[in-house]
Amino acid sequence: MLNEVFLDALKNRETMISKVKDSNFGNILAEASSRWVSYDPSPEKCESIGIDSSWNKRAYQGLYIYVIDAVAVTSSNNILAAEWYHDIAGSARADFLESRAMAMEASIAQNVAGKVDIVCVDGSLISRLMNCAADVASEMVKKYGVCLFISKSSESRLQFMNMGSRAGDIYYYNHVGRSSGYSIPVETQFRQGPLYEVYARLSNHTPMIRLEIMGSIGKQEITKILDKLRHHSVAGYPYCLKLAHNTCKITNEDIDRLSSIFSLRNEQGARDALNE
Repeated sequence: MLNEVFLDALKNRETMISKVKDSNFGNILAEASSRWVSYDPSPEKCESIGIDSSWNKRAYQGLYIYVIDAVAVTSSNNILAAEWYHDIAGSARADFLESRAMAMEASIAQNVAGKVDIVCVDGSLISRLMNCAADVASEMVKKYGVCLFISKSSESRLQFMNMGSRAGDIYYYNHVGRSSGYSIPVETQFRQGPLYEVYARLSNHTPMIRLEIMGSIGKQEITKILDKLRHHSVAGYPYCLKLAHNTCKITNEDIDRLSSIFSLRNEQGARDALNE
């Protein structure tokens, strides 16, 4: 089956690529290039902290076992704060687990505020609060405070949508060069306050990252942020966020261990017939 898929992909390669690289592609790249500011960050010695959360679940014949956790880790691998929760319930919807994980992150952010020079949170604040009620979102924003939200990838089309973009903005910035620098800040459509979107590359030939920054921001503030991020970055990504991700990640093996504690691991499941 897959052989036919691959052969069809080779046959229709140019047609598929043209869906993105159409007649507007060059114009969008030119616009992205005009918005890009070349800048080689000078590492500024600082103490940074990364905040991340994770959740995982397993279904057992109408029951769900799930785990949620969140952690704040410094760039020197010191855990300043952590929260976790686990339960066995009749329901464990993904939106509930994500909401609970976000609440843990916000609580941790409030706990570590003022203890380090820069606080980085993994992911986008906008996407996390998109489906939240206005009062809940406002409370989360207050708790997160002056955190910097950093994404490794993004589907945001805020900047080039009016030019007929077919991919996320980050795709076009990635195609205008591989040098370090940042994009001119663009204010997002965020109801809870001024939130600016900036794409950046901390050093040459490293992956692009997307920043969400609360409050008005200018060139001096951006370059200062990039200098701090560069100090503890590895391959263009803040090391504290990598440490936070590795510390809080809940694997299937972790769920297996917890299931054993609650005597659920050996319960037969519907996929046993497939040897899965």
